[in-house]
Amino acid sequence: MTDLQDRASQAREMLEEAILDALAQQPGGLYNNELARLLGLESAYEGRQTNYLTYSLLGGLLADGRVIKDKRNNRTFYMRASQ
Repeated sequence: MTDLQDRASQAREMLEEAILDALAQQPGGLYNNELARLLGLESAYEGRQTNYLTYSLLGGLLADGRVIKDKRNNRTFYMRASQ
């Protein structure tokens, strides 16, 4: 692994931990835009792919089983999985 890859991996792990901590504080769940705003990671892009960073990180956490999602009223809420 190169130095750049190592630094990027460490940053990803820190962001994932911040997401998990935020979700632990909101047992009812958060939707992606709320999470991005709460963490100060809102996208400045005005197209259709807003807040993609948090969405992408949530995808990895879902795949790992550390986050679950719940669809309510046409919105997807994310919650920390039981430990």
